[in-house]
Amino acid sequence: MNDNPTVVIGAGPYGLSVAAHLIALGIPTLVFGKPMEFWQNMPSGMYLKSVWSASTFADPAGKYSLNRFVAATCTCQQDPIPLPFFLNYGQWFQQNAVPDIDPTYVDSLVHDGKGFRLDLSDGRTVKAHRVIVAVGISLFTFVPDFAHDLPTTLASHTQMHKDFTRFRGSRVVVIGSGQSGLESAALLHEAGADVELIARGPVIWIDRKLYDRTGPARHIFYPPSDVGPPGLNWLVSFPLFFSRLPDKMRYQADRRAVRPAGAQWLRPRVEGQVRITEHTHIMKATVQGQGLSLELNDGTTREVDHLFLGTGYRPDINKLPFINPALRQQVQENNGYPILNEWFESSVPHLHFVGALAGHTFGPICRFVTGAKVPARQIARHAERVS
Repeated sequence: MNDNPTVVIGAGPYGLSVAAHLIALGIPTLVFGKPMEFWQNMPSGMYLKSVWSASTFADPAGKYSLNRFVAATCTCQQDPIPLPFFLNYGQWFQQNAVPDIDPTYVDSLVHDGKGFRLDLSDGRTVKAHRVIVAVGISLFTFVPDFAHDLPTTLASHTQMHKDFTRFRGSRVVVIGSGQSGLESAALLHEAGADVELIARGPVIWIDRKLYDRTGPARHIFYPPSDVGPPGLNWLVSFPLFFSRLPDKMRYQADRRAVRPAGAQWLRPRVEGQVRITEHTHIMKATVQGQGLSLELNDGTTREVDHLFLGTGYRPDINKLPFINPALRQQVQENNGYPILNEWFESSVPHLHFVGALAGHTFGPICRFVTGAKVPARQIARHAERVS
């Protein structure tokens, strides 16, 4: 390893994909983070919303795809993909494509004008020529205003729970109509909780009729990335082209492509099993005894033991605790998203952002595993040319 390697912060699908491309080119690379940490902390009973073709990591030769994993391990393709299966695939990809990972956290990232200095949680310091921030979404949980001051023992984001069995017999409310809220409601019900799902709008289920009814022509309507409805999904699947669209068009396309919705396979586990209250939201939540009293905008109230926030994530560079304030001020941003060039490089030379933080520039595909391929390829090409 030379004195100024390239550093990847994060070891999820994006961090591993970027690192695999860099390593394949012989670029000295260090990866910091616990492999698949965000996914490791999900409930084991969860399934991926993404389809098989959109759930593979990216390596330059395509040697470590999901299909190759199935063949190498003599397992069977599963659809939807169970979380344990996906974790096994992630481990297999990491061991083969990015074998050397340092699980130490980065405490501080500083830019000194010539390069970067990273202070690690174990007291070490590392110098870097280039840094790729691939931290995922765990730092960006969105908590509504009414829940900010509630104790986490009574109100918590769905991300905080790996096991719902302790809520057996509890009265709980889940807010949110996206995949996380809907699947959490199903898992809570199956764990024995008394569950109500409250949604601001309607509960929408993804309908892939064109895929199911058009035979071989289905691939005309659905690209492998499978993000967004037919037509728009093809636009979203080309993030470099998407980045050239006017801001207003990108914003509208993003909102339509990732509106809250549940996978079709989840529907029978929710409908008829969980009480659903649509077009309603919580106005106020108050601690009452050992639980919460919820006041809804329709004038009704709920007395619950726990409130689950399936309210998603809002990426914001200001929520990254390790970026030095002086460096943070040098990064041009729009509503918390760093503004990036075609190499996923910020206004600070050699500082790149991938995953959800790249969403303002490159669109909604950046929130999904399938979005890792393009930034991995672009950053590796750029690093090879200018290193």
